Amino acid sequence: MWPVYFFISYLVLALAIPVSLALAPVWRRTRAPRQVSCPGAGASALVALDPWYAVRMHALGNPEILIRRCSRWPENAGCARECLIGKGA
Repeated sequence: MWPVYFFISYLVLALAIPVSLALAPVWRRTRAPRQVSCPGAGASALVALDPWYAVRMHALGNPEILIRRCSRWPENAGCARECLIGKGA
């Protein structure tokens, strides 16, 4: 029975390593806060993105990113988030 477990473990690793190497750059690009210009207020804002959400969406073929924190919140919490349009992950 151990050879079966070993073979299954090998297959999981053989698939996990290339997938993680392909998704690591997306995680690195989205983990650091970034300075963006806020079109609604006409000023700049510091936003923190959700890197795990970006990785999941990239794996599904969707370039969507999610803002976790913004320096202009809570006063502008209902903004349309145009600051990230065209940025991509």
